[in-house]
Amino acid sequence: MSEITKNTSEAEWYCRKDPEEERFYSIFFNFCNKYHVRWASATEKERAFIEEITRVTYERDYATRNGLPLSEVRTSFAS
Repeated sequence: MSEITKNTSEAEWYCRKDPEEERFYSIFFNFCNKYHVRWASATEKERAFIEEITRVTYERDYATRNGLPLSEVRTSFAS
C-alpha cells in the first residue's frame, strides 16, 4: 500500500461519522448540560449517574427506532 493511499484511508476513517455514536454523544452531552456536570471534574457518583441515564435513554431510543421491545432494555441502576 502506498503512503498516499494509507494516509487517505486513515483520513477517511477518522472523518467518517457513525450516526449511532453521534446520537449517543448527543444524549450524553445533553444530560451533562442539563445536570450541570463537567465531565473532567465530575465526581465518581456524578459520572456513574450520567453514564447510566445516558445508557438507558440511548438504549430506549434505539429500541424504539428499531421496533424492539422496551422490556429488553435494562432499567436504570439495575445490576
